[in-house]
Formats: sequence, structure tokens, C-alpha cells
Amino acid sequence: MRVQAMAAGKRQLMDAALRMLARQQHAETLSLRELAREAGLNHNTFYRHFDSLGQLQTELMADFTAQLRQGTREARADVGRDPSVVRRVVGWLFDFAASHRDLFLVAYRTLHGAPSEGRMGLQRCMDELRRDMLQEQRAMKLLPEGHDDVWLRVLGIYGRAVYALVVRYLEGAEQRDALLSESEELLAILIAGTMAVYPPIKPASPALRRAKPGRKVSAA
Repeated sequence: MRVQAMAAGKRQLMDAALRMLARQQHAETLSLRELAREAGLNHNTFYRHFDSLGQLQTELMADFTAQLRQGTREARADVGRDPSVVRRVVGWLFDFAASHRDLFLVAYRTLHGAPSEGRMGLQRCMDELRRDMLQEQRAMKLLPEGHDDVWLRVLGIYGRAVYALVVRYLEGAEQRDALLSESEELLAILIAGTMAVYPPIKPASPALRRAKPGRKVSAA
């Protein structure tokens, strides 16, 4: 999946909204006229691209998550970056956050803020990201088959914890190695604990796989 280009005016409005949201604590105080002024556009231009400020915030979070989905997928596949899948994905997140600081902090504030269209949209996008992670980690044999609902919850917990690690990284980049190690340890603990509570589902024996429904399999 590639992040698609968008109309210049729409991009200007989204970038302006991001700058304004990074400066203020509450999205509710965002003013359409101030936003248009920040973007250097006539305020009537807004409605060519968005129905409401809520829709703009939702699309801003969707754009953020699309970049996360693409970037983390490429980081998982980039075996030359680091032998550890966890370290190369979380390391990519650190680098992305450092170069998109406002976007990352606004998304973090949105995720942990009051209910809003933006938060609902971000949560839906984060759910898609979790499903990506589950599918790709299964393909790399990092997670056992079965218990999808459990693993999705676990990946959600891990994702929020990693997000907090990224914020700590933005507060002090000298912590990078320690935070990467913490991210590896946390995932190992979560996987071990989950597998202890929910043992991997064992595949059926060849005899059972060949048996038809309702037909008993004789003991050897």
C-alpha cells in the first residue's frame, strides 16, 4: 500500500491544521477562519475538500496511520536494517516520529483525548494496523496460529506501550538503545504470558483431518 498524493489545497489545510493542533491542547478550539488563514487560503476553499473540521481531523489521522502502515511494513521487510524485527520496526518509528514530531504528538494526544471524530477514525486505523501486524508476524513465524482475537488485543496493548516509548524517545534521543531493548523485552514478556494462558492450537492429526464429519476414528 502506497500513501497517495492529494490535492495541493487539501494538503495545505491538513498541514495548517497539524501546526495549529500541535500548538493547542484541544481540537475543539480549532477555528475554520484561523485555519484558512494559517493555510494561506480563502476560508471557502475548505468546503471543496472537507464537510467539517471533524472530517479534516479524521483524514489527518488516516493519513498518519497510512504512513505508519507503509513504513512499519517496509521496516519489517528490511532485514539489512537490523537482525531484530522489533528493533528495526521500533527504530523506524523513532526516526519517523523525530521527522514528523507534530504529527506524532497530535495523534498521541488524539488517541488519549476526549471522544471525537478524529479519535474514532484513528482507533479504526490503529485496528487495521494491528491486523497488519498479526498477518505479517504470522508470515514470519513470530506468532503461533489461532486465538486471533486474543493476539489482536495483545498487539493493541503492545502498540500503545510502544507509542509511549516513542514519546519518551522524543524527550531524549540519547535513550534510543535502552528504549529499543525495552521494546524487545516487553514484546517477549507479552508473547510468553499470552502463550502460557492461551497455549497454541495444535493442528489435528492426519487421521482426524482425513475423517469425515460425524465419522469416528478408530484408535490405533
